[in-house]
This record gives sequence, C-alpha cells and structure tokens, in this order.
Amino acid sequence: MSIRPLISLPDQALGCRIFDQTWGRDIGTEITPNLMQAMVHGGAYLSGAFIDGDCIGASFAFPATTGGLHLHSHMAAVLDKFRDRGIGYALKIDQYKWAKKNNYSAITWTFDPLVARNAKLNLTKLGVEITAYYPNFYGEMSDAVNGGDETDRVMATWKIVGDIPVARSAISTPKESAVLIAIPSDIIAIRGRDLVESLRWRRKVRQEFMDVLAREGKVIGFSENDEYVVQL
Repeated sequence: MSIRPLISLPDQALGCRIFDQTWGRDIGTEITPNLMQAMVHGGAYLSGAFIDGDCIGASFAFPATTGGLHLHSHMAAVLDKFRDRGIGYALKIDQYKWAKKNNYSAITWTFDPLVARNAKLNLTKLGVEITAYYPNFYGEMSDAVNGGDETDRVMATWKIVGDIPVARSAISTPKESAVLIAIPSDIIAIRGRDLVESLRWRRKVRQEFMDVLAREGKVIGFSENDEYVVQL
C-alpha cells in the first residue's frame, strides 16, 4: 500500500470517486470537480491510498481559521473491502506529516460520536482531544450513511507536537470519579434495522455529552467497553 498526493484532475477524480462510493451518492457528487480543483490549487490537502495501482482510500482537508489557523480534515474514506487493514490510520499519519511540513499547529475534524470504530481510532490510536459537541451539525443529509438520522458531531482536535502522534491505551478500569458515556458497538447496524432505536441512542448520548461538557468535563479516553471516559 502506498499513499500519494492527488494533484492532477484525473487523480482528483479518483479521490472524489472514493467519497461518492462511501457515502452512496446516486445522483450528484460529494464535491464537484471544479470546487475540488480550486481547493487543491489553493493549498488544500488531498491524498489517496493505493494498492496495486488502484485507489482504495482518500483523505481531504483544507485550511481553516476558526480558533486560529489550522487544517480541517473534512472527508476520509476507505472502500469497504479494504477496511480494518490500517489504511485509514495510514492516511491520517500522512495528513499529520503534511500538516507539520506546512507549519500547521493542529488538525481538526468532526466525527459521529455514536460510531465506536471511529471513536477508538481517534481517541486511542491517534490521541486526539474532543473539544466540542454539536447537535445536528450538518442538518438533514440524504446520503446512504446519514439518511434519516440527526447529524450530531464531536469536534476532534489533533495537535501537531512531534514527528508522529502519541497514542493512548484503551482504558480498562476507569477511576470511580470518571463519568462514562456508553455507546453501542455498532450503531450502523442498529440504524439499518431500527431508526427509532438509533435516535434513542442519539438523544441519550447527546444529553450526556452536553451535560458533562457544560460542567467543563474533559474526555480523557475511550474504554474497552465502548464508553467515552470523561474526567470532571
């Protein structure tokens, strides 16, 4: 597996195809070709992961200024058949090194707090901080991943402080003083079979997150039992 920048128009099309396949667009596209060209030309990050010459993953980020200049990672995806091989992690490490080379002090991105595999990657392997919770951040979305659900997101902040990020270990025995926010092991499966149950989880986790963040709680990790561990 190799990772390289997607600079030319044909290469950009490879990255856009990954995003469209992941989010299941039947019509239209996640990012139009002219917008992608303008953003890459203007200094955005777009890289693809390749196996045997085929693009099987991609990551896209652009400069942002809210809270100070940083890189905001908007989309990252790996085709289903190539998941769980460390490709998503490799794309994030490439992005980290690119950000460091280009003098960014941090990378941010949003992720769905109910998706356990993303929480594990972000909080343990990448060692990010969760700095905010946004209810229904994107509003209603019609893609195959988010359709019918409310788009709550947490903001991940990844500080660029060394040559490689520092990982955390999963927490096996949280302190008694910690607040635990449990999530299901597979919200995607729940959403597919029972939207009412999925929304029940959504609103429960939203309320718990909003409560602890209002009390200045800090997410310090993710437990082996699929729980966010928050220290007040």
